[in-house]
Amino acid sequence: MPHASSITAHVTANRVNVDHAHQRRRRGRSSTTCRRATNASSPAVDAPADAFRRALEDVRARVNDALPVEARRAATRAAYASSASLRFAFFLSQVVSNSRETDARDLDVAAIAQVVGRVVLGTDTADKPAAMVTKTMDGEEMANEQAESVNAFLESNMGAILDVFKREMEFVEDGVYKFPYDMDPATAPASQWNPVAVSALARANARDQREVAKRREAQKGQELRETYVADPKRYPDYYLQNFHYQTDGWLSAQSARLYDFQVECLFLGSADAMRRRALPYIADFMRNRDAKTTKHLDVASGTGRFLSFVRDNHPELQSTALELSPHYLEATRKINKRFEGKGGSLRLVEANAEEMPLEDNEFDMITNVYLFHELPRPVRVTVAKEMARVLKPGGKLFFVDSVQIGDGKDIGMESAYELAIERFPAFNHEPYYKDYSVTNLVELFEEAGLRHEATSEAWVSKTMVFSKPFDGQDMTTASSEVVEPQEVEAPSAVVENMKSETTPIEAETEPESSEPESDIGTRKF
Repeated sequence: MPHASSITAHVTANRVNVDHAHQRRRRGRSSTTCRRATNASSPAVDAPADAFRRALEDVRARVNDALPVEARRAATRAAYASSASLRFAFFLSQVVSNSRETDARDLDVAAIAQVVGRVVLGTDTADKPAAMVTKTMDGEEMANEQAESVNAFLESNMGAILDVFKREMEFVEDGVYKFPYDMDPATAPASQWNPVAVSALARANARDQREVAKRREAQKGQELRETYVADPKRYPDYYLQNFHYQTDGWLSAQSARLYDFQVECLFLGSADAMRRRALPYIADFMRNRDAKTTKHLDVASGTGRFLSFVRDNHPELQSTALELSPHYLEATRKINKRFEGKGGSLRLVEANAEEMPLEDNEFDMITNVYLFHELPRPVRVTVAKEMARVLKPGGKLFFVDSVQIGDGKDIGMESAYELAIERFPAFNHEPYYKDYSVTNLVELFEEAGLRHEATSEAWVSKTMVFSKPFDGQDMTTASSEVVEPQEVEAPSAVVENMKSETTPIEAETEPESSEPESDIGTRKF
């Protein structure tokens, strides 16, 4: 690990072109980084590869329009099934490969393939299935009972992952939301289909996983505090940890580069699909709204990946991304460049979700993904209140995070969830996860002033919807049951129009104040 001073210098260097804006807040003033990804009037210069993909997308759209409805649905099913299968197989292969380098479990590839085939085909056999794993991570042989329990757990989770893909395929086929752009060769970024780029990312991840394994074995989940000198006014103490035992925590460009790849390895390629389970609810909310006048806040944007799926379906939204790490905020800017020139806007704010530099009742909708399980209990309360403060009456919060104790009853996964919740925190250094797992989220948000409307689960993730009542409106929970979104017509396809990496950044500023300034930041999920 580099010395503290070198990491500090690295962070400073990576924050070039970040302008500080002074914004008035409900409780005084403070300094916070605020940028706008502008829609410049000059046309972008398309690279040959981009032009080819645009032409391919146009041809495919024409062919698709000419097909009968049933043929179109069949084509969508085939395209999604093949893409999801490749995704699952790729990340499964990464898990097996990395496992052989970082632990001694000696995963049985043939047994894994047998289990996947049985789950996909829905077949059962009287023969006892081969064990996918018979050793612990340190190489010790498991007792028969333990091995059977672990393998049954793994098989049930593989089935749940494949169900996530199957359900998403139904949403896409029914036009509830668009075919995910990153699963379509015509629109996916090069980093996901170019063999050279994918190979480089996989190698970088493999190198980092060896360091993660060492950190896990030594239980050094707070290594960051030994190597990084942080401003306590900017970064809360709970933030300065190596969550997931990942290198540099949230505070390096390399961490932001590897994060999504590592999460997909953890969930065998299903993390994005679980996040997207919020899109049907968002589609319902947006059905009779004008996206051009709808203000959207994404709290703890991370790399901006989920935000990109929201904007892909609603490109004219007026979005704000709020995130602590300057490196992850830069990743958010880059991944969302594809929507420049589509009529919407994106403001980037580096600020603390505990004290957002945003106006009361400013946003029509808020999205928040995988944040709360990494917050201490008092901070969860504070962030919930801040979300309620900046949300307009009648607005909605679309919340996605981990399942909790008691979830999974309807799909027979309750015991599997409890086992996962028991094991996950220690394996991935999640110090606040167990407390989160028993937190009553409905009560938490209702005490903050929001009303619960819906909950649905997708494997180890769950989506919840909350609304902010108008003055005098009944706060009674709108629904305690799982609510399935209605079908809506998918928005028309958006053609990618990438702009130059040198596009100038326009800072939003207010007149400087003579009051003391204090840097603050926002939480990463």
